[in-house]
Amino acid sequence: MPRTARIKSEDSIYHIMIRSVGDTLLFRSDEDKDTLLDIVRHYKDIFLFKVYAYCLMDTHAHFLIDANGADVSKFMHSINQCYAQYYNKKYDRRGHVFADRFKSIIVNDDAYLVTLSGYIHKNPSDIKNYKDNIEDYPYSSLGIYLGLKKDTYGIIDTYFVLSQFSSDIKRARELYVKFVGKCNDKKMKAIVEFV
Repeated sequence: MPRTARIKSEDSIYHIMIRSVGDTLLFRSDEDKDTLLDIVRHYKDIFLFKVYAYCLMDTHAHFLIDANGADVSKFMHSINQCYAQYYNKKYDRRGHVFADRFKSIIVNDDAYLVTLSGYIHKNPSDIKNYKDNIEDYPYSSLGIYLGLKKDTYGIIDTYFVLSQFSSDIKRARELYVKFVGKCNDKKMKAIVEFV
């Protein structure tokens, strides 16, 4: 049976999720996460898409990406293929790294965009050491949003999402951290979960 055609537009913003195949960890080490973010930076420089948020967990990763005129299928195929080659070589394995193709949902309005960014940034609350301090999780863009860490990969554009809260960056950060803190996981999952 053929796959369902992906709904896409070169001027859309997407919530993108990649997931490992089966019980395999997508990231076995911090080096793996660093490598994926380096790959994203490389293809961002080529395709000129914008990354508004990300969070890398052990078995999956979320991105909030503005295609900015690029074909989402082309740049995500490039990112996933490059990471799969790295992963299979490093761990001396063969076969698929990702479960199916990447999942994507078009973000239709600014309220949904803000909700998705909160959902993505709330992901580390499932990790024991970060339950009460998700802003410290090193593989999420939340710390960059709050001005707590530098964007060492040079991929994040925080302005668009933060500008939905205030034109004053300090005030926007205060409002954003409160918003993320109030995000109810169950309600958010119902809104943003991939089917």
